[in-house]
Amino acid sequence: MPNQLLIRLISSKDHGQTLDALVKKIRTFGTDRYDPMRKQQFDDFYGKHNVQFFATPSTKAKLENDLSQLIDIFPKNTMGDRNLVVEPDIAIIYDGSKCKMIQNVYKEVAESDCYQFTTTPKDALLEVRILK
Repeated sequence: MPNQLLIRLISSKDHGQTLDALVKKIRTFGTDRYDPMRKQQFDDFYGKHNVQFFATPSTKAKLENDLSQLIDIFPKNTMGDRNLVVEPDIAIIYDGSKCKMIQNVYKEVAESDCYQFTTTPKDALLEVRILK
């Protein structure tokens, strides 16, 4: 497993799919954004930056600790963003060396949580983990 990792948490309920069906699609396509007709949250803002996914950087050594913390704060963050609590049930782990952070998405901050694949999503995919 590469040292630089990216963690993406999602909810199958937020995607309107069963957990098993969504996991299967992610393993097939390498991403939960396999449907070009499905818009991301706040697409009017993020679409102009060509955001392919949102993630949090981690490392192999810190993965389990970072994942635990993200699972805890994800519902609080979605409440702040969407006025709706979203409970994550899937963690997608990507090889960070096969992705790039999109800089200058947010005012006065160079770094962001927005990423693009530099290879195919399937190539960058390391793991799809069901959270329980």
